[in-house]
Amino acid sequence: MASLPMEVDQEAGDASSTFVLAMGNNSDGQLGCGIAEDDDDKVFAPCELHAFDSVNIRSCSSSLKHSIWLSYDGLVYTSGDNDSGQLGRAGKRAKPFKIDSIEHMPVESTAAGNGFTVLAAKLDGRLMGVGRGDRGQLGMGGADRDDKERVKFSSALDEQLLNLSAGESHCIALCRSGKVLAFGENKHGQLGVGDFVSTATPKPVPSLSSRPVVQVSCGAAHSLARTATGLLWSWGCNEHGQLGLGDLKPRFRPEQVKAMRVSRCVDVAAGNRHSLSISEKGLAFSFGAGGSGQLGSGGIAEAEPYPKVIEALKEIGTCLQIAGGHSHSLAVVLNQESLRENLYVWGLGSSGQLGIPRENLYEKKLSPLPQKLRLDPSLKIVSICSGPLSHHTFLIVSRAAGTESRGGYPGTARESLSPRASLGPFRHSLHTAIDADELLHALRSLKGSEGIQQTALVKAVGAAFSSVSVLNASFRRPSPLGTTAESSGVDLLKVRKAYHTLVFEMRNADLINTLGRATVSICDELAKQRVPTDDPETLCVFLVLFENPLLLAEHRTSLFAGFHVALQRLTAAVLSLPKDSQKLLFGWLKHLPSEYFGRVVNVMQQYVTYVLTQPGQNQSDVSAAVMMLQTLWDANAEMDGILPEWCFQSLAISQSADLQEHYRQWQQQQSLVFSYCRYPFLLNAGAKRRLISFDVELRSQVASQELWAKVLREGLGAPEHAFQRALVYRVRREHILSDFCGQLWWRIENQPESLCLPLTVDFVGEHGIDAGGLRKECLHLVLREMYTKTQIFAELDEWPGLLWFRPPSEHDKVLSVTPPEQTAHDETWVEHLPEIAGAIVGLAVYNAIYLDFRLHPLMYKFLIHGLANHSIEDLHGLHPSLYRSLTSLRKHDIRDLCLTWSVRLPGANEDTALGGRPRSADVQQDELEAFIREYAQAVLYAGDMEQLRGFVEKASVCMAVGPAFRLCTAHDLELLICGLPYLGDFKDLELSCKYANGFHPDHPVAKMFWRVVHGMSEIWQRKLLLFCTGCDRVPILGLRALNFVLSRSAVDLDHLPTANTCINQLNLPEYPTEEMMHARLHAALEHYTGFGFA
Repeated sequence: MASLPMEVDQEAGDASSTFVLAMGNNSDGQLGCGIAEDDDDKVFAPCELHAFDSVNIRSCSSSLKHSIWLSYDGLVYTSGDNDSGQLGRAGKRAKPFKIDSIEHMPVESTAAGNGFTVLAAKLDGRLMGVGRGDRGQLGMGGADRDDKERVKFSSALDEQLLNLSAGESHCIALCRSGKVLAFGENKHGQLGVGDFVSTATPKPVPSLSSRPVVQVSCGAAHSLARTATGLLWSWGCNEHGQLGLGDLKPRFRPEQVKAMRVSRCVDVAAGNRHSLSISEKGLAFSFGAGGSGQLGSGGIAEAEPYPKVIEALKEIGTCLQIAGGHSHSLAVVLNQESLRENLYVWGLGSSGQLGIPRENLYEKKLSPLPQKLRLDPSLKIVSICSGPLSHHTFLIVSRAAGTESRGGYPGTARESLSPRASLGPFRHSLHTAIDADELLHALRSLKGSEGIQQTALVKAVGAAFSSVSVLNASFRRPSPLGTTAESSGVDLLKVRKAYHTLVFEMRNADLINTLGRATVSICDELAKQRVPTDDPETLCVFLVLFENPLLLAEHRTSLFAGFHVALQRLTAAVLSLPKDSQKLLFGWLKHLPSEYFGRVVNVMQQYVTYVLTQPGQNQSDVSAAVMMLQTLWDANAEMDGILPEWCFQSLAISQSADLQEHYRQWQQQQSLVFSYCRYPFLLNAGAKRRLISFDVELRSQVASQELWAKVLREGLGAPEHAFQRALVYRVRREHILSDFCGQLWWRIENQPESLCLPLTVDFVGEHGIDAGGLRKECLHLVLREMYTKTQIFAELDEWPGLLWFRPPSEHDKVLSVTPPEQTAHDETWVEHLPEIAGAIVGLAVYNAIYLDFRLHPLMYKFLIHGLANHSIEDLHGLHPSLYRSLTSLRKHDIRDLCLTWSVRLPGANEDTALGGRPRSADVQQDELEAFIREYAQAVLYAGDMEQLRGFVEKASVCMAVGPAFRLCTAHDLELLICGLPYLGDFKDLELSCKYANGFHPDHPVAKMFWRVVHGMSEIWQRKLLLFCTGCDRVPILGLRALNFVLSRSAVDLDHLPTANTCINQLNLPEYPTEEMMHARLHAALEHYTGFGFA
């Protein structure tokens, strides 16, 4: 976890001993093994560097004439030519010696160029340099010709460097923040800053901004960068095709190597004029100059502009490491058969850099194909090192303790020399990414610590979590490496665990504040549209940020006060993304558990609530948050609704006092005015009921005026009497179905404007004024009798409790009886039962009456969208078994099934001929799709499309569909008709309860009643609702809106409780004990069968 260690040491622990083998040109002592007396400056057999007998070497860097070694303790050793002071010390040159002047400052990374050395400090990431600076290659602002051997320090950098790579006269630096800096010579565009101007001051590489770069490598005059998702970028000199871009033109800005996009890189290396990479599958690729065989293709090529697989290595096994020198290459390969790791070398070997004797080289100079370097089998290669100007090679190897040295070089086994010398996962490590497991280990090991370590931890977290590049590179799954339309590669579970540990387990106020400030900082950067969107890897940061618990309501206010600033900027950043990027970003969440997408929606909902509840709310912030929710709503629709509708509904907006004004503006189509009603998914069913009620009130006024005008115009008797006849339904309980349906059908046919008046019912022979209870009771009784006597509806076999139309042959026509006096009645209603059923549903919506009438959800879809919007997929929800049977026909040869066009529809007692074809006609293979389509349609329409169309049309007429209704979804309509499907908390019912006839909240019997009710199971609580209200569903505004009345009954104690469902009243005798009340109440509920039991 290289982003977080800054001053937090993650390398402590037991380690194996390492030692260094060297081979190749040693004319200036660059191998560090001394110069032989026979003046042979070439070493063809790997030799051990005994200068490191007591030192564990972590890495090596080399140039043409000097070399650098870095120990695990951060100490730097150098040897070789020192004409420019590049060794950073005086004294012997042929053997490695420590740079004493920086011994107090541990080093994180080293790089060697032509006559210069650059270093990055471990503690603060400061740039250090020594040697030639005439071309700005030290990054110190200019050449420093005084005291060349003195290591110089940069003080101008704000960035902390993590990894360095040097070419002949330029350097590329990877910072802990993920930024890529460049300095030095720029003759060929190798700095990647967009021009050919050299610079002595480190400058950011703009094209790599925000990209998850994890590795950089310099050739002599070209540069490479690899991202966490395995993309390869190249720029600079390209005269031999070393950029892999398919041509020989130089580039002064990084360009993606498209040829490696599919393969995805896990390691890259640059030689002098050639480049090497390893794909995710372990294939080695090479491109660029091959005149010395350094491409490993078996031939000699001056230029190869396309990356090509090194076939010889592919046949051997999986490539694990790769490195390039001036004109040679080397790789560690895991053999498929022996499962051993071996070193393979190829290219120029005339200086011994391959470790192969001259006689084994082509023309004693080179090896165009990889050759296995024979090493002691007890050795394990830790790292392979060379450089773009180097004609020599270093191997960092380890050997088990107690193993005797053998082979062509001397060596002795050693004990583990330092408890800090852990090798760790060196290969393919992500240098600028947060590894969740390492982060959690570091945090938990430092929990409760104080002082320097705790300060370092806070600082490291702030730096990492404020960097777009770092978060884009972090928390990635090991495989597959890249991003696809289905997967971002980010392990969101690990992200959530990391945040949970940072915020809740550490319990450190400084850490939380630092994380909060980092969150604001990174959101600000994203909002300024500095993030490139040309590749999906730059979008991963958004997934990580949405998991931040500081953005959630239950944590943010108490933990971090600036959360709203971060949310405002994060919202702006997401909205500024191109539509394709938004679609991809949220599309990733489709393939994960819905809780992750729900987290994003929840964060934005909380932000909307916060903004709306603040005094002097900023309308632009509200509209931005709403537009963000619109984006999420659209994404959810494209993901087939992985989140239910209620997740997007905003309680703050639904309860807003400004909702009616927003509705008015929307009605008037004021396109330039922001209105909540443009985003109906934000409104819950309660808010839509309010708007529908507003519509109903206006329409009732207009209908009343029209009806009065009609009565006066036609002069049919006294106007008041005629108006009352049109307004009031007079029904007899014993003939309620006939009376109500006849009068309703007459109004539909002759006086449709009266349907827009409030429904008023008068039960003949009974005293009372309809204040809402009588009409509710009437509709319930009518529907109950329609269901039991006409059998127009049937219960679905696979959905118990849900109703659908029965095929027409099953309808029992009910004979009309003499209507009550002084009523307008149409006896033909018996021929229009489907239309009347639809009209009753419409009247219930218009008059805000909840019905105990459970239609299948598909019916509400038809009521909202019409009959045209249906498909065979709708059959899956209605008759799942039949759907599976029909669609399975496509897998069979129907000639073997003997299918005919005559079928038996669900609920029917006789067969139906589909599509007007003869009943005995066989279904042909080319008619199969038509058969499936017509069969499905016949089932959906219950064999008669006209009855379903009549139901839908008359429901729409009686709903008096207005603008507010258009805001409703099918689910909203179901709630408006049936109420909420879940009970909620019965304590809400107790709080809103009204008391009558001597009962009050503190009455002992009332208290006893509520104890009994709260102890009931959900089944019995539903029975209580059904008993008292005629419906076991809850109003859309909850139990508080039920207007429940508990009334004292003066009957004897052996009587059961009774109910007046028209006013939601329970009449309860004063039972003396809780046991008696429990028994009597359960008896009443158990034997209740419907209206009239009281």
